[in-house]
Amino acid sequence: MGKLILSTFVLGTSLFAGDMTGWISDATCGASNGNGSKSSRDCAASCIKGGSSAVFVSEKDQKVYKLSDSAKAAKFLDKKVKVSGNIKGDTIEMTNIVYMD
Repeated sequence: MGKLILSTFVLGTSLFAGDMTGWISDATCGASNGNGSKSSRDCAASCIKGGSSAVFVSEKDQKVYKLSDSAKAAKFLDKKVKVSGNIKGDTIEMTNIVYMD
């Protein structure tokens, strides 16, 4: 019975993110680099190259999420992206990331 309750609790803390659109930014600047301007793209790239983790900024509400695969996400700095996965706390466990058309 104890295991069943624990499993239900653990499953209950994970939310399906589905597909969210937004921008890859850096953990240092967060939402301030969560847009398509050249200066924001360049700044995010510079900060990530300097050691900051890549994060996702939701286009809908400018919320900043940590990513389960920051290194993979860092390769998607150029354009708006669509991220798929599950949300656990403030982290998206990415299952997919693609550029938006």
